[in-house]
Amino acid sequence: AFSFTTEAQSVTFGINANNTPIEKTNAPFISVPLERSCKNYGISENATIGDGDVIIPFFEMEFHNQLKVKKEKYDAFLWDEYVWASWVFGGAEQETDELESVEFACPGIGSAANSYLALKNVNDEGVSLGLGTDPGSPGAGAHSPYHNRYFTATEDIPAGGEVWMDYGPAYFKTRVKEYGYIPLPETYPVADDLLITFQELRYIECDSDSISNRTWDALYQTMLDFAPIWQTSRVLHALPNNASKIEDILDDGGTAYRDYDSSRRDLKWLDEHGQCMDNIKTGMSQESPHAGRGALANRFIPAGGLVTPAPLIHIGDMDVLKMYQRTKIKVGDNEEEWKVVPDMNGPTTYQLILNYCFGHRDTTLLLCPYGLLTALINHSSKNANTRIVWSDAMRRKEWLQKPIDEFADEWLAGLQIDFVALRDIHEDEEILIDYGDEWEQAWQEHMRTHQPREGYIPAFELNKRLKELEFRTAEERPYSDDGVELRCRIQHVSQCFSPRSDFLKKDSVACAIIEKQVSGENSKYTVKVLEGDVDDDLLLDIPADAFFFVDLPYERHHFSFQAFRHAMMIPDDMFPEAWKPANDDDREKAKAEDDEDSSDDDSEDEVFVDDEEEEENDDSSVVKRKPKGWKHDESIIELSEAK
Repeated sequence: AFSFTTEAQSVTFGINANNTPIEKTNAPFISVPLERSCKNYGISENATIGDGDVIIPFFEMEFHNQLKVKKEKYDAFLWDEYVWASWVFGGAEQETDELESVEFACPGIGSAANSYLALKNVNDEGVSLGLGTDPGSPGAGAHSPYHNRYFTATEDIPAGGEVWMDYGPAYFKTRVKEYGYIPLPETYPVADDLLITFQELRYIECDSDSISNRTWDALYQTMLDFAPIWQTSRVLHALPNNASKIEDILDDGGTAYRDYDSSRRDLKWLDEHGQCMDNIKTGMSQESPHAGRGALANRFIPAGGLVTPAPLIHIGDMDVLKMYQRTKIKVGDNEEEWKVVPDMNGPTTYQLILNYCFGHRDTTLLLCPYGLLTALINHSSKNANTRIVWSDAMRRKEWLQKPIDEFADEWLAGLQIDFVALRDIHEDEEILIDYGDEWEQAWQEHMRTHQPREGYIPAFELNKRLKELEFRTAEERPYSDDGVELRCRIQHVSQCFSPRSDFLKKDSVACAIIEKQVSGENSKYTVKVLEGDVDDDLLLDIPADAFFFVDLPYERHHFSFQAFRHAMMIPDDMFPEAWKPANDDDREKAKAEDDEDSSDDDSEDEVFVDDEEEEENDDSSVVKRKPKGWKHDESIIELSEAK
């Protein structure tokens, strides 16, 4: 399918009776006895595509990869082509000190679907926030609280039609080297006007003999020949490569739709090569209260049948995911100037994405699935009903025969696994795999040593309990001691600000309860406003519905250095021989080199930032895939507005 993305596999969807998708790949379909449930019905406007998926935050990747030796590894970080900008998702602004330091991996449709801005046919409907476990659970912080990201069709999508999402113009503007000057939505009307004018001139009546078609074709070709000269012209890149196509293109809706037909797949081809992605749905785990959400069977799946396919994003060295505590160092001779840097000598942990990837004891390689809902497939050493196998549909089968360093820096997702049923799986039964003995041992040790964090309940959980919550005064215990901040909605405290105060433009301000008069639903509070230039910072008779909470930076469970971190393990019987170290000496040598890298002089701590290849930044880039060198946008998109 025609696509402007670097996705390893374009995605076309056939849709079954439940309006859920099939993935199309350019490789053979896996040869397992699968009872076909994905039928080619198409998907109707406003219908939901698939079930809501989990999304996984990355935090301050540049900060944690400042050292030169780590920067070199981070330069080949393939997830950078797939992550979404943080402003897409409500709640992300509470993760760290700066919103731009957060980005999100979005498995499922968020990673698999391509972007052709002119043909966009799905809307992003935002996400929900919820732990899925008790705040004191050993599983708190081990899985992402961001979940239920789903998409709806903005128009009828015929069977075989490709699902196109909107990455945002900034994604393409900052990837000129990869894609050239791709036409943007505003480009096509200009290109259409140019073609219409060309056609009008071509068929204008005049006294002299009409100019031959050959001459007009040559004239049009001359115009196209200017493209290398005016290589930054997106309009020229929107024009068809042959004058004979102009009339048909204009009749079919204009240059924006010139590739529409070529993006569709023949249903016979799709039935032969496609893999069904809607055999699983989301639900709460039935296996363990500490697992949170899980993947459930959407229908009966026979033994040996495909549960779901999962392309893999590779991380050549898991060291790029290592996170350090923050410490301050003096800058030069200035006693008052300090710089926050990673504490290379202190405790470490890993980015949350580690828990969603496969690894192996003999390698630093990680393989992260981005199949629909595969991030929700939980572990059981006793009740596993599914296993992973290498997929016949993978794009780069030859990588299984190559040493890892020969493909680790490749800028495409070339590997794929399939989840296959070990036995008959019935509808609503949880899909479970065995993460491996090493994972099980690490989890049992974590369970044994886990000490719940006292007092902290995430703000997004507290806000679900506001009606029954008994608010406390700052004297009883400041909320900041528990990692959250109390906020007062601006309409309840506006009288303490001058009419011209910029704080009146905010939705809320930080506040503290000084006194309370508790009387059920009619409780009233004396409140002190903690920010802004206020005329009077004490307000009386503030109602309970004035309050809500936000998390303070770095306080959520997934920031804890005690939160569980361990990759799922690739079974020994499917780990490629070519990926193994040649012998124990090689293994020890590789470990020694890695240790040496980690202990390099931390004076080389310059932060790396991608060069911006095109100085364009406008509001149309909001709510999209992360562009290179992206900038912070002041407007935070609320959950209900993340579309």
